[in-house]
Amino acid sequence: MSTSHDDNKPGADGADESADTVVDTADTTGGAAAKVEDASEIFLRGTPVPPSSALGGVFSAETFAVAGLLLLAPVVVDSRLFELFGWFVLSGATAVPAGYAPAGGADVAVAGGLSALAVLAGAVSLFRSGAHTRASARWVSAATVLVGALFLLIAVVTYAWLPAQGAELGWFGYQPYSGG
Repeated sequence: MSTSHDDNKPGADGADESADTVVDTADTTGGAAAKVEDASEIFLRGTPVPPSSALGGVFSAETFAVAGLLLLAPVVVDSRLFELFGWFVLSGATAVPAGYAPAGGADVAVAGGLSALAVLAGAVSLFRSGAHTRASARWVSAATVLVGALFLLIAVVTYAWLPAQGAELGWFGYQPYSGG
């Protein structure tokens, strides 16, 4: 088989080669002949897969992939979750400055909620994807699910370790020795 463009043109030798791939099948109900092409020949010619008409547009896999990415973007860009995670979980801080805990709890809750919504949108995008879905949409949705799950885990752990406002607790929630 030659890979030259001239050799691969149908009808270059005077005969139409594409006619060999068409098979006549008789319809059992009406007796009419229908022309069906061989799927392997369609693949070899590079004919694109026709787009799916079921729930396209707003509810397509590409839309959910972009929505998940947009939901995850503020969580990734904001460094407050990492700051609180490092402060309370990694370093084991036991006291919270006045006015810091309620805002910290809200920040962690919002980051966790946005991460959960991003994971949900990415998962829906992966379930909606098929042969007609662009590869970039599948990559974006898979990355959104993985990174969003990581941020969701960080948010849950940080929220669990976040002490109440004004509390001076030691490790594992006991009161430290006051000396008196």
